[in-house]
Amino acid sequence: MEKTKAFLDNIREYREITLTSKRQITLPKSFCDRLDIEGRRFEAYLTDDGIYLRPVSSKNNSVYDEDVKGIIRQVMDEGYDGDEMVEEAAFRIGEYQKMMNRRIQEFENDLRGDSVSDETEETYNGLDIFFDTEAGETTKDLPEESSKFSN
Repeated sequence: MEKTKAFLDNIREYREITLTSKRQITLPKSFCDRLDIEGRRFEAYLTDDGIYLRPVSSKNNSVYDEDVKGIIRQVMDEGYDGDEMVEEAAFRIGEYQKMMNRRIQEFENDLRGDSVSDETEETYNGLDIFFDTEAGETTKDLPEESSKFSN
């Protein structure tokens, strides 16, 4: 009962819409205007009572955030529910975090490691791929034929 009341308290406008034979719906213009959702992607959640659509956040989500969402979706798609779903999702997210920490550590080790010669370490500043140090120009400014990245 409380869930229904909370749901009804959030309703700003009601419209009846039609699902076409191609399984498409048209959202009312007033809905799109209010939420500023023209041309945006949506997350769709299937519940026992219906379908909930939510615009994908316009904030730039990190790769980590998107990966965690993917893990949770996968656990749900595999049929887990309740406490079992929470435990499985927590386990998988924990394993993902361990894997990412290992990769970061490997990357840091590579940066400090002997695999890079001293000469390269002194001259490579991470921006060399964008800057032609001999000409003193960015590769964007260089003519196509003189760019070291032309094919």
